[in-house]
Amino acid sequence: MAELPEDIITIVLELQKQLLIIINQATLTSYAILENYGETETTLFALEDLYNARDRANIYYNRLHTIMGRIAETQPNASRAMLELLERSIDETQATIAATEATINEEKRGFNLS
Repeated sequence: MAELPEDIITIVLELQKQLLIIINQATLTSYAILENYGETETTLFALEDLYNARDRANIYYNRLHTIMGRIAETQPNASRAMLELLERSIDETQATIAATEATINEEKRGFNLS
């Protein structure tokens, strides 16, 4: 594997963990809304928001996985472009985590699921 600082590896793994939690929370919240309120016009909008949050988390999880896999296959050093892509993906993932967590919390509050 091309050498990456240990802190970068730790950051990526922590982000992936957070994304998995978001995927789980979005799914769990969708299930709770359906169980408690059924399918109505109001719930369909909330379910769509939660689906989008889950989908975004999946996309960023897979992106980090793919980039780290490609870096692992690179010898002796990862290209500058690959490292810049990783850095940009970390930044975008952090923003996505904040946004998707906010969406999930908003939907929970809206349906008294907090």
